[in-house]
Amino acid sequence: MNKKSSIIFSLLSTVVMSSALAGCGPGVSHKTAHSTSPVTITFWNEMTGPYKVALAGEIHQFEKSHPQITVNDIVVPNDAALEPKLLTAIVAGNPPTLSQMNPPWATGFIQTHSLINLNPLIKGPHGFSLTPFYPNLLKPGKWPNGDQYLLPFNLGAAIMYYNKNAFDNAGITAPPKTWTQFARDAAKLSGSGKQAFAITLVHTYPWLAFFDQAAGNFVGSNGMPNKAAFSSHGPAVKALTLWSNMVKNGSAVLTHGYASQTDFANETSSILIGTTGFYPYVQAAVGNKFTLAEAPLPHDVRHATSMFGGYLGIFAKSTPSQQRAAFSFVKYLTSKTGQLYWMEHSQGYLPVRTDVAQAATAFLKTHPAQRVSLSVLPTAVAEPKVAWWDQFSHEVLLNAIVAVLINKETPVQAMHAAYQQAVKLARKDGTYQ
Repeated sequence: MNKKSSIIFSLLSTVVMSSALAGCGPGVSHKTAHSTSPVTITFWNEMTGPYKVALAGEIHQFEKSHPQITVNDIVVPNDAALEPKLLTAIVAGNPPTLSQMNPPWATGFIQTHSLINLNPLIKGPHGFSLTPFYPNLLKPGKWPNGDQYLLPFNLGAAIMYYNKNAFDNAGITAPPKTWTQFARDAAKLSGSGKQAFAITLVHTYPWLAFFDQAAGNFVGSNGMPNKAAFSSHGPAVKALTLWSNMVKNGSAVLTHGYASQTDFANETSSILIGTTGFYPYVQAAVGNKFTLAEAPLPHDVRHATSMFGGYLGIFAKSTPSQQRAAFSFVKYLTSKTGQLYWMEHSQGYLPVRTDVAQAATAFLKTHPAQRVSLSVLPTAVAEPKVAWWDQFSHEVLLNAIVAVLINKETPVQAMHAAYQQAVKLARKDGTYQ
């Protein structure tokens, strides 16, 4: 949560108090039959470019089978715009019917009774089984008391793209499977103006994958910052040291924005870490210059990768008929049919269900990035869902990683300062006393 969002969030208590005085609650109607009267639902999401086209196809299919429901598709460019827009709408009393969101945001929404608990609908007469869903993808939308407030929708997992021609020329017969092999191979692939590993840090998730592999966890019990994760010999320092040493010896380079994709396509680098969302852009940039290949990320203490993407939540301010209609839409989007369509048309996102891959055999044969990502999806680790995480990740952690990679701070110094900031943010959000 950024500073502007934190200010808006502090106003939500007023909304909660007003709702309580008015006798309004976050519950959902328990009617057993869906209304046949026309109903319009508003869906806020970040689906731009090819994802917008894919979502339009999903909406079209849904409306054909649910002619009484109209989905008003509202696109917001990115997380930085969507979160404060949602917070402002909640304070104003006019949130959308449902929205794409990140689980850390939902913590505050749930505290203010702004989201509905989906369990009554999931377990109701028009519900569905959660058994086919990947358990690690369901978990971020589930709260400790067992209430499922969010369901996964558009998710990806970090994998490694590599230039197979460059690997072959360097005598490397297979992609690295461990950190030691990763550092060794990157050194072989570097030199003469080339740094093998082009680092993208628009988000923290590429580095978080390595932190997760070192068995790291930034959040301890009760949502407090986990001091051990930041310690001098902890997983954060370990993962930072790996990257920092590679930059220092010339086998890795920190790029600006998505310039890493350009470096990779121009063959000044040969290793790129990203989600399946990178694939259409990288493939187009590479063309026929070399053989583009994909592999799971090299591991350390454990096999793990980072998860990236959004979840779906329904707002309590909507009418009971809108909530039921929104749930029908969520049910379709997360169904086997909806998720198969989503994977095959969104050019990057993965299915959130285990029963989709078998139905997509032909597609996966010609889409290696999705095939590799699906193989590592069960090991994907979601970002923490405490209220202080978003601001910590986007401002504190990202800046700390950059400071280390430009040799401004040591990994130990950077993580010591990051821990102090994490404590301040947790206290501000009321998590840490």
